[in-house]
Amino acid sequence: MAAPCYSDSPYYNVSACDVVENNYNDSIPRGSYYGETYWLNWETCGTSGCSLLSPNPEETLFKSCSLGRLASYYVDVRNASHISAALKFVQAHNIRISIKNTGHDYFGRSSVPNSLAIWTHNLKSLDFHQNFTAFNCPSANGQNVGEMGAGVVAGDAYRFYSSHGMDVTGGYEQSVGIAGGFGQGGGVGSYTTSYGLMVDNAVEFEVVTADGEVRIINECNDPELFWAMRGGGGGTYAVLTKYRHQVYPSVPIHTYNFVASFPSSGSANNTENQALREIMAMHASSQIEWSAQLVTGQVDYVLNGASFGVVLPYGDDGSKLKAATAAFAEFVGNRTDIIVVQNNYTSYPTYADYLAVTAVDAKKTEPAGIYSILAARLIPRDVFATPENVDALVDAIVDGMVKASTLLNFTALQVELETPVTNLDSKQETSAHPAWRNSLWNVIHVGEWDEPLSPAAHENATTGFLEILDPLKKLSPGGGAYVNEAHYGEPDWQETFFGSNYDRLLEIKNKYDPSHVFDCWKCVGWRGEQE
Repeated sequence: MAAPCYSDSPYYNVSACDVVENNYNDSIPRGSYYGETYWLNWETCGTSGCSLLSPNPEETLFKSCSLGRLASYYVDVRNASHISAALKFVQAHNIRISIKNTGHDYFGRSSVPNSLAIWTHNLKSLDFHQNFTAFNCPSANGQNVGEMGAGVVAGDAYRFYSSHGMDVTGGYEQSVGIAGGFGQGGGVGSYTTSYGLMVDNAVEFEVVTADGEVRIINECNDPELFWAMRGGGGGTYAVLTKYRHQVYPSVPIHTYNFVASFPSSGSANNTENQALREIMAMHASSQIEWSAQLVTGQVDYVLNGASFGVVLPYGDDGSKLKAATAAFAEFVGNRTDIIVVQNNYTSYPTYADYLAVTAVDAKKTEPAGIYSILAARLIPRDVFATPENVDALVDAIVDGMVKASTLLNFTALQVELETPVTNLDSKQETSAHPAWRNSLWNVIHVGEWDEPLSPAAHENATTGFLEILDPLKKLSPGGGAYVNEAHYGEPDWQETFFGSNYDRLLEIKNKYDPSHVFDCWKCVGWRGEQE
């Protein structure tokens, strides 16, 4: 994308560079280039790459334009036959492959150096079936089923289904390709509490397996593969081309917004974070009731403030959300030691109307074109059941926030309330980590920076972010983390990302991909860096 801005590039062009600079931090235009990822970690390599300086995109980030860690070549896929041909080619010539959709990827799984990439971003078809007939599977027939090509991004899906009076269980950020790694690794968003994970709503997939065969899989056809791709992660079993899934009649979106700064809590000294601790404790103490009322959304904490974007999709005038959050709103509204910027409720007729709000918020909380690292843990219900456990949770989180602030210039803590409390998957129809079914929070430590770190500083941040998870792991023994949003250095990745499903997932992997054509970072069957 930034090649027109580098004077040593054959694509150098001042006018084209002006356009690039204007769009550089916008995740939607970035996704339309194969050579871009959402975060620079995964398109650059040390001091090698072809990027702009995010705070000042008129400046190049490197001395010269190079591939960084991008694939050497890519196939711009427009139909399934392109994938079949690519897979047969790489096996004939023993070439490593990678699979990329949008590049919204915290692990670098979609950008692999020295590989041939299969780029599915331009598979943009969208369809809606009021009455759906599954392929050779009467038990999967149903009503209100959507169909997306692998490259459809969330914003386009929301608007399309909204035009049919329907909602889809997509994600928070509009540029995410919700049929790709999102829709195969779990998939969480504003509808998760109401309708379950994205994988819970999968009805049928069109895929290309390692042998180059195009298959339509569902609960009747290749049921093992269908199960594995409903939670076992993207880029692992087959290349998905179409995703057919349940959609639901649209309902209004009600939001509770609380934004405040905590002047007395801005110190990195963890003994001075009283306002942060007390507000987080009230939030945690409220969570069991909020989950019972299907309240969802995201909360961002920093040492000196918080921003709540609490959401409830529900067919009323907002009264249910107000009743569920009234005690918390009163608690924070009556505090005199914080500066309250916002403490109110807003409703939107449809999720499509709500998109303008999420787009603005995402640019602040998840800016594109920078470097990022995550450390995350799913927190089970029993942690919220007693005051003692809540205190331990708050201590673990705030102490981690304090340590994170010593590692990187900008750090924050995000709590996702997007857990599938209404879908416990008692019949184990999906392969998503079982820890999802008993968790109320997905706690994510976030670190961000603008320019490449020195190797020592990068290693220090990576190790430090892994260490701040230790107290959360002690509170959730046998638990896990979201395979799409976690620390890429997780040592116990099989258990942490897949839990008790791992052995079965590996058997299915070996059946459908015996030669490991699909091999991505800490995915099922990953053979390590040296392979």
